[in-house]
Amino acid sequence: MLQVLHGLSLAGTERIVYDLATALSDRVTTAVACLDREGPLGEELRKRSIEVHCTNRRPGLDFRQVSRLSGIIRSFRPDVIHCHQYTPFFYGVPAATWARRGRVIFTEHGRHHPDRVGRLRRMVNPLLIARTDRVTAVCEFTRDRLVEKEGIGRERIEVIYNGVDVSRFDGPPDRPAVRRSLGVDDESCVVVQVGTFRPVKDQATALRAFDRVREQYPRAVLLFVGDGPDRAECEALARSLDLNGVVRFLGSRGDIPAVLAAADIFLLTSVSEAHSLSVLEAMAARLPVIATDVGGNHETVVNGQTGFLVPPRRPAELAETLIRMLRDPALRGRMGQAGRQRVVENFSQPLMHQKYLDLYVALSERGAGS
Repeated sequence: MLQVLHGLSLAGTERIVYDLATALSDRVTTAVACLDREGPLGEELRKRSIEVHCTNRRPGLDFRQVSRLSGIIRSFRPDVIHCHQYTPFFYGVPAATWARRGRVIFTEHGRHHPDRVGRLRRMVNPLLIARTDRVTAVCEFTRDRLVEKEGIGRERIEVIYNGVDVSRFDGPPDRPAVRRSLGVDDESCVVVQVGTFRPVKDQATALRAFDRVREQYPRAVLLFVGDGPDRAECEALARSLDLNGVVRFLGSRGDIPAVLAAADIFLLTSVSEAHSLSVLEAMAARLPVIATDVGGNHETVVNGQTGFLVPPRRPAELAETLIRMLRDPALRGRMGQAGRQRVVENFSQPLMHQKYLDLYVALSERGAGS
């Protein structure tokens, strides 16, 4: 199995590939090809004796990628080549064709926002799809976008939902101790948002909503986990709103289960989203979720049962929803437990892994070419 993706940072797609490679290591021999960068997960894979390659893609069209990927394919001789997101798919298909090796899977995870596809790309897509054995999407929203934007027939696309390791959120750590380490006292109600600071995540709306929340619920605390290009701008906005005492920027962290265990509510303010791993992890940790009603969020969060869905970029409505949940511990408990059960039944990591493994086995049994 050759996994092809942009890189191996700590983001959602990269974590899925890392988990697939490690969890299935006793059944699937895996190598990983990164187009752009390796990232911290690359070194972790090497420690597990999994090959990691980087083809150092240049900006714009870089047709060197075809020959470089083709060389990796000839050397590693995979039965199946799994391309994650469009650009790895765009280069992966001709590389497999040139190497005359490997059945190809294209998995679309998320979409750019705004989601624009040029005429040339739509003209090329039928040629790529003709050489692709299977197409999967991580949620119905993503499948709809592949049909509408890429011109791929709906019947060609299978939905395989993302999954998380629920066991990571069992046996929570000492909650009071974790809260103390985060500078949060026992009386505070903690709202946490996890995600990269990019325009699509729109943390600014969370800040503006919290400016309203503190007027009615001064014991509320907002924690941001993550880093990215918009962090400095959000920190400046927090200072301008005089939120320094109630909003904290924790940066990237490797102890997400502990941070979630210290929280009371999970928040997601994205203007576009596919099938968020952060939301799934929050639900696995028994946190009620308040998320924007965009993309695939409604496929994960059952409005009124496991949390609430709110319109994007509406800080006033978001603040009202936050205040309602902050004031009702019993509601938070019911929603958190319902969310945990929903993840266990529908979005567990073993379920996702088994579906991908079934694909790999089915395609490898058809023969991998010469």
